[in-house]
Amino acid sequence: MIYTLKYPSHPIERVNQVVFDFIKNSIPDCTYSRALFPDWFREVMANARAKFENKNFEDKFKDLHAEIQQLTIALRQQLFDEFQDGLDIKSLCYDKTKNVVLSESYGQNLHETLKILLKDHFFGIALRSNKTIQKNLGTTFYDHYVAFKSHNNTGRVCPFCGLHEYSLVEGEAKDDYDHWLFKSKYPIYAINFSNLVPMCHKCNQGGVKGIVDVLHDSDGIRRESFYPYEQNKGVNISVNSFTEFGALNDDQKVKFPNGYFELDVTHNDVLDAEKVETWNSVFKIDIRFNSYLSEYHFHVKEDFHEDYLPDHPEYILNYDTINLRMIVTAFKNQIGNPKRKTGVEIHKAYLNFICLPENEHMLFTFCNINLAQAI
Repeated sequence: MIYTLKYPSHPIERVNQVVFDFIKNSIPDCTYSRALFPDWFREVMANARAKFENKNFEDKFKDLHAEIQQLTIALRQQLFDEFQDGLDIKSLCYDKTKNVVLSESYGQNLHETLKILLKDHFFGIALRSNKTIQKNLGTTFYDHYVAFKSHNNTGRVCPFCGLHEYSLVEGEAKDDYDHWLFKSKYPIYAINFSNLVPMCHKCNQGGVKGIVDVLHDSDGIRRESFYPYEQNKGVNISVNSFTEFGALNDDQKVKFPNGYFELDVTHNDVLDAEKVETWNSVFKIDIRFNSYLSEYHFHVKEDFHEDYLPDHPEYILNYDTINLRMIVTAFKNQIGNPKRKTGVEIHKAYLNFICLPENEHMLFTFCNINLAQAI
């Protein structure tokens, strides 16, 4: 990740207590009753009249209770224990030995019932529209997004890609919450707010994060993942090569009319190596970063000549490569904060690349100096 987010503790988190109490109280053999819920939620059930797929909110809890009761008491206890462990989403991301609640452990019917209740109805409808929930919690789903913005007021750029800004301007639609453990596969964590994180629309769409499983690779093998609200040592971005337009194949020439840069994204801490690999894979970082720099590196040059140099008349561009590297490095060091400006770390990697001794021709081109005359 480009940077980590701050988690906003908020009253809406109490909704997960509903699932906690309901599953815990359903472990013994018992019939359905509203006593299975925390006190504040019983009024919600008493007012559960709105229909969704021909059943109201309480009907769906009755269905879930029936599915839980079909399990052995040992499996009911295991379901609760694994749900309780999953309250700490960070631990599931960091500890590959921890079990997660999956359909293969408890049966497809239970999994589908959890999806209909928690993913579709509770998260999809009730949290946004149920007035009794809002009254008893004293807050709304939108209030939580406002709290997130306030708590992360230094971060405008999506930390998952660093390429796009959050929608933070008043009057704009808010960015979607992403379920870090996506809710179709892990519906039991659908209303766990420590599993919810705002993400830019590009990262949250299909083909990028979407419904990619951060806990398992494409072969179903468990893997470590960053937890968005936990501090880490970050990543290092470097450019390792540039291919001139003339050396590209025909398809590449259409995509990259300014030539093609290839970047490396590596861990700063060896303990984060697998987490970085997962982030890279889930968010298609290599592809997106390479494409971004190949398409937009000329913008860095424009900023240098149109904005930076006019403010620094003391800098004179000449044929002295040491002097040019000093000026470009000074420009790089003030290029901005990656939390508040898009593409910062990629731009810095690009400037480091053109300052390498073997890329002197790129440095001269960047500075608009005729290399032939320099020779």
